[in-house]
Amino acid sequence: MAISANVGGWIADSLVRKGVSVTVVRKIMQTIGFLGPAFFLTQLSHVDSPAMAVLCMSCSQGSDAFSQSGLYSNHQDIAPRYSGVLLGLSNTAGVLAGVFGTATTGYILQHGSWDDVFKVSVGLYLVGTLVWNAFSTGEKIID
Repeated sequence: MAISANVGGWIADSLVRKGVSVTVVRKIMQTIGFLGPAFFLTQLSHVDSPAMAVLCMSCSQGSDAFSQSGLYSNHQDIAPRYSGVLLGLSNTAGVLAGVFGTATTGYILQHGSWDDVFKVSVGLYLVGTLVWNAFSTGEKIID
């Protein structure tokens, strides 16, 4: 993830320097950060070896790191003076999702399989991509 996050940051900075709007850059990076993991999670049900499963999981996490140049940079864009507060609020929401996600994963595993868990994750990534691209902006909202 450390390498991917830095690569994503370099790509994002390069795009902004070339004149691509911050909003478009944030949407591109977040889309990679959502659709990359979704793709690699869909591959998990098709691999036969533990090594390939680890590779898919690693690539999923690696592509997720592009979110650093999407979501996590966006707080500074939309409210520079309050970016810490916004990050705290969004991380709180993420932690709550993690708590409920853990319980939901346990329930799914009792009645299904890991493949079902990955399908739910892929669905959430796809919905997240649509919502992010529909509503996000890189323009300052709060001064």
